[in-house]
Amino acid sequence: MHQREMRQPYAVKILATSRKLRAPSRGFASPARHLHQPPPRADSTPKFCFQLLAAIDPSFSMSPALHHDLTRVPVTAIASCGPLLLAAEGPFLLVYHGQSLSFVLRQRIFQAQAIHGIVAQSKGIEHAEIVIWGGSFLRALKISLGPTSRGFDKLPENAVQLSPTAKASDWILDLASHPYSTEDDGENNDIVCAAVTAHNALLEVIITGTPSTNGSLDVVIAELTSSSKSILYSAHLIWHGPDLILIAAGTAFGEIIFWSWTRQSDADTSSRVHRVFLGHEGSIFGVRISPELQPLPDQKSQRLLASCSDDRTIRLWDLSSISLQEDGNLRLEGTNDIERTDHTGFSNASYDQDLASSACLAIGWGHLSRVWQVYFLDRESSSDTLCLRSTGEDATSRLWSLSRKDQALKEGVEPSFDLKLVETAALHIGKNIWSSDLHASPSDSCAVITGGADSKISSHPPGVIFGRRQASALSEYTVQNVFTMSEASSSALTTPSGSLQHKSSAKSEFIRSYAFIGSSSFLLTTNTGRVYIESAGATSNTADTGVISSSQALGQFDDLYGYSICASEPSMRVGFVAGARGTLYCHQSADSTLRKLLTIEGKVGSMFTTKIPVEPSLVVLLVPIMGQKEAQLFYVDIATAEAQVPRQVAVPISTLLTGSSITAMTYIRGIDGRDHLVIGFRRGTLAFYNVPCGRIGSRTDSSSLATIYRIIEHVHGKETITALSWVPSTNHDSGPFSALHGHIVSVGRNGSLVMHHVDLFINSVTLVHDLPLPFGPNIEGFHFHNDHLVVYGFSSTKFVAYDTTAEEEVMSVDTGGAHRSWAYQPNTAIEGGGTLVWTRASNMRVFKQNGSNHNVIRPGGHGREIKAVSISPASPNGPTRRLVATGAEDTDVKLFEYVDGDVYCRQTLRKHTTGIQHLQWSQDSEYLFSSGGCEEFYIWRIRHSNPDLGIQVICESVCMPESEHSDLRIMSFDIRKRDSSSGYIIALVFSDSTIRVYSYDQMAAVKWNALATGVYFTSCLTQCVFLSPTTLLTAGTDGHAVLWPLHDTVLRPHQSDTLPPTTLKWEQPARIHQSTSKTLDTYAINEETTLIISGGDDSSIAFLLVSAAQKAASYAYPPVIVVRAHASAVTACSILNHDGRIFVLTSGNDQWVRLWEVIVRTAHGAGEDPLEIRRVGRTKTNVADVSSMAVLECGDGAAKVMICGVGMEVVRVEWE
Repeated sequence: MHQREMRQPYAVKILATSRKLRAPSRGFASPARHLHQPPPRADSTPKFCFQLLAAIDPSFSMSPALHHDLTRVPVTAIASCGPLLLAAEGPFLLVYHGQSLSFVLRQRIFQAQAIHGIVAQSKGIEHAEIVIWGGSFLRALKISLGPTSRGFDKLPENAVQLSPTAKASDWILDLASHPYSTEDDGENNDIVCAAVTAHNALLEVIITGTPSTNGSLDVVIAELTSSSKSILYSAHLIWHGPDLILIAAGTAFGEIIFWSWTRQSDADTSSRVHRVFLGHEGSIFGVRISPELQPLPDQKSQRLLASCSDDRTIRLWDLSSISLQEDGNLRLEGTNDIERTDHTGFSNASYDQDLASSACLAIGWGHLSRVWQVYFLDRESSSDTLCLRSTGEDATSRLWSLSRKDQALKEGVEPSFDLKLVETAALHIGKNIWSSDLHASPSDSCAVITGGADSKISSHPPGVIFGRRQASALSEYTVQNVFTMSEASSSALTTPSGSLQHKSSAKSEFIRSYAFIGSSSFLLTTNTGRVYIESAGATSNTADTGVISSSQALGQFDDLYGYSICASEPSMRVGFVAGARGTLYCHQSADSTLRKLLTIEGKVGSMFTTKIPVEPSLVVLLVPIMGQKEAQLFYVDIATAEAQVPRQVAVPISTLLTGSSITAMTYIRGIDGRDHLVIGFRRGTLAFYNVPCGRIGSRTDSSSLATIYRIIEHVHGKETITALSWVPSTNHDSGPFSALHGHIVSVGRNGSLVMHHVDLFINSVTLVHDLPLPFGPNIEGFHFHNDHLVVYGFSSTKFVAYDTTAEEEVMSVDTGGAHRSWAYQPNTAIEGGGTLVWTRASNMRVFKQNGSNHNVIRPGGHGREIKAVSISPASPNGPTRRLVATGAEDTDVKLFEYVDGDVYCRQTLRKHTTGIQHLQWSQDSEYLFSSGGCEEFYIWRIRHSNPDLGIQVICESVCMPESEHSDLRIMSFDIRKRDSSSGYIIALVFSDSTIRVYSYDQMAAVKWNALATGVYFTSCLTQCVFLSPTTLLTAGTDGHAVLWPLHDTVLRPHQSDTLPPTTLKWEQPARIHQSTSKTLDTYAINEETTLIISGGDDSSIAFLLVSAAQKAASYAYPPVIVVRAHASAVTACSILNHDGRIFVLTSGNDQWVRLWEVIVRTAHGAGEDPLEIRRVGRTKTNVADVSSMAVLECGDGAAKVMICGVGMEVVRVEWE
């Protein structure tokens, strides 16, 4: 053994100096030298090996150590355990506080194997016993919580005790602890479990060393039955008694085998197949046996089986045929163990027709793709409805209810059931919710916990049927209900003089409009001129009157008959009502009347309100009048009970320039006697007005005229601007002009959130943010709450509130669509939620929600595989925040920030329509470049101008496709900033083996110039990099690297006139791989020499030195290739520099991360190699399908590298 341990470093040393040369192929020059990497060894051997090498070479010191700093991979298991909530990602167990859901502990369970299941049980409040398995590995865990576990913030010292890892003979699919082994039976405190494997074998698992013995934990595994010929994708088992186990096994061929194991005595056991359920049209991914259901009146007890499948259905089967005999022994009718072991799970009906059954109780449709998991929810004693939860590939959690159909049951006819979809929770992105469980916290609240492929862990109520705490409530009212409730609070309508108390109408009365005048009170007008104030009560007190707790009638008004609109400023508790005759009414919450404010000539088309922070009693009211080219701006003083209008400003409207329909407004307090009014229009135009002297009492005249001075078209395309707000800047020095800097934030019906930076002092407006939101397109408004920007609007038939800062949906209500009267008031006391009132089918519906509709226990990332990662450079002149850009198969580009050992998503860029291929930052971190399929290449401008508004992003430019069908992928690209201008030279390589070089200058009249094009054989080019201003290097699927000299015409200054592109020709091919180059990184040794590292799908790593002397470039030495560097394709690499030493980190599909040291001898003697490569460390990564990596930071003590694929992970390289 010691001889083998010593062999590898010495062999590496020898092979590094006597490499085997291969003959050139396909006429290419520069034969490669190959460095053979011996087979992998145990993790414990490298230390001795490298100490020996250090004795041979004193310049080689101890190996750097590799550690996992952060792991964000799919959440594969979740379990509730009394005061704890447990979740698993990769080989790590995450422990959360059961009440607050705060993070407590991260514990590695296995070295590399991902956790697949958790079974937990709590003994009182001081101990938790947990069994964890993954693949064929199993481990027991004991957590001591201490006597005050309900309020603990962290676990006591030495609270976690782990057993050694045990290995079963096959993959474990399910495990259940013996419910009778937890009872007090004297000195025996062992935990007995049963497990079922992927080939339908039953195992006994005994865990010794429980909390009462204070001994070390140990696990013993024994077989109860042998494996069968069945191939299972799912299984579930339950203990029906001390010596009886029921098993449901879902096969890969769409059949469910229901069988049992029983022990008659210590030496006599048997297993029998009872039923084979047929009906699913795909593999069975989930099965669950229900607990024995309590009988309902006139019914016998039942046990059901639920299953879910590749066919997107959920099916329920009746297991009630297993019954108890009079003597108390369970009678098991079925086949013997021989037939069970011969069972293949395919075409069973051909030989066991007596056992096969395709009759199921109910079938549920609802999931859009494969269903992974289904489980029963505990039925409340007062309900005759049985509920289930399911999760699937469509990243949704769905609630189902099973109930009898409303029909008379005939004698001898089986009862019929309905399996109805009650609600859907879509709280994850991308694909796949892999785990879910029902968690009951110590405070008796209940929640569904889900973990997805996006690495997110979320919590939401189990459904309206099981909500123990009412966080939301919905009620419906007719107009007559409103009238009746108002009569109960007042004996008669309060009718001002001159108004109608009763008026007959051929039309039925219906609701016209709504407007909130507080957090839970709103105005309501009807077509007969009635005005009411409705108040929404607490969601927990809705049994008698519903959400509405009180209703008050303000009167019936003649000039509001047939037409009325209302608007409000809820923060000032004031509302306005207007009709067709030009009369404006005002209501303040402190007053129980609706007072006439003023009268204008014409029909009021709409009203918009805002407040001026420096004048707390002043409301600005903008009133457009139908058919007139002027809107009226009123300053309403509500300091007294009877509001006054001390000043009025006429606002001209240019139909030609802006359009005639005003849809949004905001007001900016200025200086030097000038305020600013910003108005949004229906056709997407933004107009800025000067409003002279907006301060009350500062002028003798009570009216004036606003003047328009700037128009911005197509702010939201040609769609309506629905809401505007002025956000003052926070990063300017205080002074007389600080109030003139800020941002105009707007939303519109194109589904986008837009921000303009405004400098009113120099009359400058710059677009800094324009990104589409994940719902829409009818975005109707937004508000700020605790530094979070929340937008709301309609998506299909639902009203949605979305937190853009946290990137989470906080409210979703099915309203039937956007075309209706409605009003929304966000909750100002609790983050998330609010009150929504709308009209549907002529009735008023009120929905009130306290807080968000779900809680995020841990935020996630991409919902699909990450294909590219790039980290913004640490620029001395650029922003101080370093951002991690990732692009995935879900077509999104996300900007993360790595803070205090964790990653936080700050922004999501949604524009690509295909998976991302490559990402790259500019050197100053102001631009991000991205490419994908369909020849998509986008340039994003990134700004950090206002921390309160987050990171601002716009897609500054798009490289237009040149091919006929735009069906090519831009596999890679590289950018180089011009020395003498603000532009860039951009080289793109395509999947059809073409290369194109462009000049881009955002300040030029013509931003894009095609400089050069070239074609390389017929293979796909996968890599592209600038070696110097005059040389490009590419690599492709043929395994060769080639150089592309750039002509002087390519380096010419950016020109507005279009010149034909020059033709590029490749030269100096070098064979670096047998086939595709999957990853490539470069490192500048000095001004003339560049080290190139390439990883290929032939599992090799190629090292290449390129010399770029003057304008010509050439290979300084033939490629050096480390063959068998990994067990599969090498898909990611990064170069690290520590104290002048060069290290290379590589990874691939084998999920190994290997660290290599590269010694470059620029001045070497005859027969001496210029490159020497040593492997100095390795570790396993928990990221599957590794696609890319990037260096987060590289300091004196350690370096951190982010690895991306199915999730992300940060690996720390400690130098000492």
